[in-house]
Amino acid sequence: MQGSGSTRQDDIAALALQAGLKPDLLARFPHALSGGQARRAAVARALSVVPRLIIADEPTAGLDVSVQGGVLNLFLDIRDRHDTAFLMITHNLAVARHVSDRIVIMYLGRVVESGTTAEIFRAPRHPYTKALLDSEPIPDPKHRRAEPPVIGEVPSLAARPAGCEFHPRCRHVRDRCRTEAPEDTQLGDSHSVRCHFPLEETKAVTAMAAG
Repeated sequence: MQGSGSTRQDDIAALALQAGLKPDLLARFPHALSGGQARRAAVARALSVVPRLIIADEPTAGLDVSVQGGVLNLFLDIRDRHDTAFLMITHNLAVARHVSDRIVIMYLGRVVESGTTAEIFRAPRHPYTKALLDSEPIPDPKHRRAEPPVIGEVPSLAARPAGCEFHPRCRHVRDRCRTEAPEDTQLGDSHSVRCHFPLEETKAVTAMAAG
């Protein structure tokens, strides 16, 4: 990204500022950076090639909540300023909700539901999506779950269940689910689900999804 009249150090300093890093940090070794600073340095490196797409795999893993917010706000700022798209891979639904326009839910490496973030959190239609939302902790000491959101253990990829692969852990399983793999079903212009018996749209969702 070096321009006329600029030096490589000038370009590096400009990238660091875009990523929210102070110039004095540029002289530090990697081990001297905090988790959040190291994550921002990685973003600065990605920006050096002026990307149209950034793929971020668990970008907030291992960071304190306050630091997570700074990294996510940085992503949003880069998206708006440079029209850069982000593909984020995460197990943290709160993170996905904060920064994404669309969400794709996968189970055993296969898509089971996709839709806008608002649709997914307002009314999840696949039992696995609903279980993920119900698994999110609710900051209320009086709240107690009557039963776990999902049952059983994750099966081996080398021995995938017949039929719907989620059926051994699904609380809504029926006979058809055990023998026949579901097709992708469109529920609207932007929402699809791979389930024989999608949950009703009016199904109650968690406090997190409604909040």
